[in-house]
Amino acid sequence: WWLLPYLLFAAVVAVLARRHLPRRQRELVLRALLYVGLAGVFLTWYLLLQEKVSYRWGWDRFLKGGWLQLLLRGLWLTIQVAAVSLVLALPLGIAVGLLRVSRAKDLRWLGTVYVEIVRGTPLLVQVMIWYYFIGQAFGMQSFGAAVAALSCFTASYIAEIVRAGIQSIDAGQMEAARSLGMSHAQAMRTVILPQAIRRILPPLASEFVALVKDSSLASVIGLEELTKRGQDVGSRALLSFEVWIVVAALYLAINLILSLGVRWLEKKTGTRQQREAIR
Repeated sequence: WWLLPYLLFAAVVAVLARRHLPRRQRELVLRALLYVGLAGVFLTWYLLLQEKVSYRWGWDRFLKGGWLQLLLRGLWLTIQVAAVSLVLALPLGIAVGLLRVSRAKDLRWLGTVYVEIVRGTPLLVQVMIWYYFIGQAFGMQSFGAAVAALSCFTASYIAEIVRAGIQSIDAGQMEAARSLGMSHAQAMRTVILPQAIRRILPPLASEFVALVKDSSLASVIGLEELTKRGQDVGSRALLSFEVWIVVAALYLAINLILSLGVRWLEKKTGTRQQREAIR
């Protein structure tokens, strides 16, 4: 019986897709139907859970017990870890990406070794190494170890994004800049990188979202970020479903805000480039 609403929903979407509506109106309708469909999926899951598991929801106990405040503290620490890691990973990733496209063979080799080693080992293992080996040697706490591991790991992926973005620019751009008397570094800074930034923003947004989600691995070294708080609250309050639904919703909210911010930046960058092209 529960499949019937989804079949009707698919039929409505198919009919609207074939109708000759204005593009903007069609997008708005399909987006609204998408949200309705997602709400239907959640409602179906909720009803099936009630029927099959006989789970007694305790949202009132969750809200009145102050558990939400504890999760919000974990959310704030997650934001701090992700923000600091991003600030450190971005310049490091750009630097390694430039090494990957350097004319010097030794520099290219250095960038390649870094990327292959970091990307070739699991992030969880790197978190352990930073905390139990490097962290113990230099007196690094769990926050610093988590930031270091996330920064180095994310930088390796940003480096590949930067390398691909630079190599996607037509080689004639560099040749034209060099013919005007620019050095290789000047041409890279003033001609190639501005064009590459516009192209790498979408994959960078995906990497930023992945960084926020990867920060949950810091829970294994005792950092009381959102996931760790969720584990503690779930075991203390005995409200597993409620806790993890809220945790998932908080992660989703962060990532949606981050994605919207990158889209806004992408539009602003595109508008600025159009103005410069007109000039």
